[in-house]
Amino acid sequence: MKKMTSMRFNQAAFKFLTCFIFLFVTSSADALPWVIAHRGGGQNFPENTLLSFSKSLEMGCDALELDVQVTKDGVVVVYHPDDLKHWTNGIGKISELHWEDIAHLNAGYYFKGEEETYPFRDLNLKIPKLEEVLDAFPKTLIIIDMKSLPAESLVNALIQTISDEESNRLLFYSTNSEHLELLSRHKPHWKTFEKRDITRQRLLDLNQTGETELSLISNWIGFELKRKMRVTETFALGKGTSMVEFHLWSPEVVAYLKECNPSVSLILFGINKKDEWDQAVSLGVDAIYTDNPHVILKLKNAEAIKNESIISSENPYFRL
Repeated sequence: MKKMTSMRFNQAAFKFLTCFIFLFVTSSADALPWVIAHRGGGQNFPENTLLSFSKSLEMGCDALELDVQVTKDGVVVVYHPDDLKHWTNGIGKISELHWEDIAHLNAGYYFKGEEETYPFRDLNLKIPKLEEVLDAFPKTLIIIDMKSLPAESLVNALIQTISDEESNRLLFYSTNSEHLELLSRHKPHWKTFEKRDITRQRLLDLNQTGETELSLISNWIGFELKRKMRVTETFALGKGTSMVEFHLWSPEVVAYLKECNPSVSLILFGINKKDEWDQAVSLGVDAIYTDNPHVILKLKNAEAIKNESIISSENPYFRL
């Protein structure tokens, strides 16, 4: 069990270690975090569409993140909510419908836009198949968030859709541990994020005690910069609950994780505003998720010019 105590109290050692790790992991200590378009950048364009993916890459995003579900007839499609009525002019769960039932739907139907005029209702942005996205962006790092349940149906469909060669530029994530366990069992060489439960517990441990018994094996860790979680206090005759916003990342935590595994890539979720971007840069993480590439990329470019920073690491796929 590694302790973080020495980093908290020995400032000179901490500064040296942070500098050394960041120099080792990236091509330069001045490299800025990669910008990953979360769902293609859903604040700027209809999320999880070929349009949003294309526009975010045109703006300068380094990678894409998308959500997948599987239809009743085994087609892997790119869509996030549990019901089609959230974004489309249809209704129902994808897992209960065939591909032909949703192929004609408009995935941008309820996207309001800045002026709340629903500008994409006449364009009929279709829900894409995963294979269409992979074909459209053949040289792009893509993070696939596995959503639909049961997990086995989705994992089996992914294995049928993605070749081993194609998987080399893909990284898989899920908030459900079963997705990751099944995928790793069938495709142990496909790359996955650390299970979210483990990441959460390690961050809580380090913030509370400065140490953790959880070993760091995975090369990819992701969690929100700030996250509201329910805290439950148990009494003899009942319990009380509160919603608490946790801020679990700090320079000490980042340096500790890099010391445990110098090859780890640390990715912050939910970076959409200037103060959040500034925190990500100061923490020295490897990449961030954003729903607002338009704003974040302007901040990144301004930061690069101001501080003569390198825009991103030389390695096109982090450490895939």
